[in-house]
Amino acid sequence: MTLAGPSAWTAAALLLVVLIASARQLRAPRHRPAVLASLLLLQLLAAALLLAVLYPPPRLLPAPGTVVLLADAAQAGALPAADAAPLLLPEAEAVAGGRRVPDLATALRQQPGSRVTLVGAGLAARDRDTPLPADVRWQAAPAPIGWVDLHPPAVVAPGARVTVRARAQGVADAQAELLDPAGAVVDRAPVGSDGQVTLSGVARGEGRSVFQLRLLGADGHRVDTVPVPQQTVASPPLRLRIRAGAPDAELKYLRRWASDSGAQVQVQAATGAGMTVGDGELALDPGALARTDLLVLDERSLATLGSGSFAAVRSAVQDGLGVLVRLGGVPAPAARQRLRALGLEMTGVGGSAAAEFPADGDSALLAARRGPAAATLLPTAEGLDADRQSHAAALPALEQLRLQVADSEPLLRDRDGQAIGGWRGAGTGRVGLLPLTDSWRWVLAGREDRHGELWSEMASTLARAQPAGDPLWSPQAIAWAGERQPLCGVTAPLQAVPAQGDATPLWVDPASGTARCAGWWPRQAGWHRLLLGDQVLWRYVFDPASAPALHRQALMDATARQLAAPPAATAAAPISVPGPRWPWWLAFVLCASLLWWLERRTTGTGARG
Repeated sequence: MTLAGPSAWTAAALLLVVLIASARQLRAPRHRPAVLASLLLLQLLAAALLLAVLYPPPRLLPAPGTVVLLADAAQAGALPAADAAPLLLPEAEAVAGGRRVPDLATALRQQPGSRVTLVGAGLAARDRDTPLPADVRWQAAPAPIGWVDLHPPAVVAPGARVTVRARAQGVADAQAELLDPAGAVVDRAPVGSDGQVTLSGVARGEGRSVFQLRLLGADGHRVDTVPVPQQTVASPPLRLRIRAGAPDAELKYLRRWASDSGAQVQVQAATGAGMTVGDGELALDPGALARTDLLVLDERSLATLGSGSFAAVRSAVQDGLGVLVRLGGVPAPAARQRLRALGLEMTGVGGSAAAEFPADGDSALLAARRGPAAATLLPTAEGLDADRQSHAAALPALEQLRLQVADSEPLLRDRDGQAIGGWRGAGTGRVGLLPLTDSWRWVLAGREDRHGELWSEMASTLARAQPAGDPLWSPQAIAWAGERQPLCGVTAPLQAVPAQGDATPLWVDPASGTARCAGWWPRQAGWHRLLLGDQVLWRYVFDPASAPALHRQALMDATARQLAAPPAATAAAPISVPGPRWPWWLAFVLCASLLWWLERRTTGTGARG
């Protein structure tokens, strides 16, 4: 028992009384030494027992269990038994007897339970940094129904494909639709058995827009819709060099695509006897290759490269150059040797087969993906109809050589998802092999749009990586209004500018170390400007109300990760409460009675003597 405050003063007073009584006994000894010693000890023991009666020694009890209600706690079932009334976080619904607290840290301070039970959908971002005791249980709300995972498209150039990947949950035989900013459906696909789906659209002009991803049930009714932010930024033109062993239709339409897409293209094709056609002699020296993003060769031009040029190509690939070798036929041994030197070991049985590619879907989707008709068309009903019929034509099958690249990533995929060609990394560059011989057939069939998409996809995969235009990155893929978003890679003064309001400076947290992360707390949904020095960057902030299933799943995933981590706090210490008084009172009465009896007995004996 620790003496402090009133108990200390009481103990001092009792000790003073014992000292006075002991001094009185010693000054006028009337008892034998043994009896005197017993009286002195009993006086001291009686005072100690009286102090214990007044201030019983504390006993330790286990800390009571604490129940904390989160959002959607009513959907998590019956509340568990607890020693105290449940505590309600701000997002929790009111319950009888519950007490509101501003955050989880306050709840744990007010009720330092040895066992904490969280009831609801999950911890809000405000509470995820709160240290938790060792024994934490989570009575989760049911999993949400709808879109639970979303990968917004990366920043693309005008005219490029916009690819959206998402995952749905709780809907059988679901269908997914991607709507462009005008509300037109540009792609539609069934949701896989694992809930995954990939849809795509086409980026139009430079700027920012918001697509919509819609989830339909088996009956065609809408189940969920989430916004899909998309940013289109003009990129530097592709610097493309093409060398061919001879002119052919593939080379002709490849050059047309490059010119139409705005690439800086140079072409050289041999015609025999040392003669070439195209843009003159294309030097493949280190300086020229350093100014090239993608080098396209065929198997014949690869085999006839001089040893110096080939060595320069290999060195440039290590420094970031992309190389694509397109096959017009089975490569000769010299070309195979060069391919092996580039890291492309070919496998396959040889010969050729028909390659079928995914179709476009119905005509309405195709028209929405293409957007407005080109200005070069005849402004007549016949001209528009001819253009529409041309671009609705079926895709012809292409010839594919039965050759693949061992241990490589697929360059393309056919209608059944089988790999066509492959690519491998070499240093900071990439080298790919395309075994298609006649992609030009799509142009002749009126499908130059798909021909352009095919070559754009390969070019974006293999071409030299461009410097990142957005140096900021975040460990959280999606920013939510009202929640903290870390922004890392801050190397200059950073300010956040909402759609409505004044700029707010964001400061780097010293605890983030070399990552140099600043905390951003957006209050409004929509596009926000970030000013990083002289750069203007854009971020989209999601509204939890516009994507409730996605937001709830984010809460649940973040809470599961936090509970899976080692606890940052120790178990709550037992609670000290006053012990029972009656044992000490009984002992005091017995001791006082014995002291009285001994005093009376010795006094009476002395009087008779």
